[in-house]
Amino acid sequence: MSKGYALAGIRVGWIVSKDKCIISAIMAARDYTTISVSQIDDQVARYALSPAVLPSLVDRNLTLARNNAKLVKEFIGRYKAVCSWVEPTAGTTAFVRFIKNGQPINDVDFCLDLLSKNNVLFVAGSKCFGKDEDFKGYIRMGQPRGNTIASTESRIWFISNCIR
Repeated sequence: MSKGYALAGIRVGWIVSKDKCIISAIMAARDYTTISVSQIDDQVARYALSPAVLPSLVDRNLTLARNNAKLVKEFIGRYKAVCSWVEPTAGTTAFVRFIKNGQPINDVDFCLDLLSKNNVLFVAGSKCFGKDEDFKGYIRMGQPRGNTIASTESRIWFISNCIR
């Protein structure tokens, strides 16, 4: 529910299978890992997935995702001398490479600086993907789908000020 419908925190899931062995194995794992499903989560999920609500929820989220992606693309274009990317064809996450004086930036320090000074959280590529040197200078930028366009604009503004 969190990614596709911007309902972070709603913890529900359904599994359908004709294979009775798979269902038995999943039920056993569920009994071992889950005490119960929140009735509130279940009711919110049912409401969000109802025919009356789902189309407008999906439309809202797709509109936000497209607008946020456009803002990130414009940002990359404006600062192409210091950042680059492979533009995603779907999804709301970008992996952006930043350079300074022709060298990859220290992505860990950059992310920590953004967090401590501006309360903006990004993921350092060199620490989270591959080995330290594999993705040095890269940051994972999630475009907040469930938030507002203003949220993405403010995050981009903070990055712009840090790379000048």
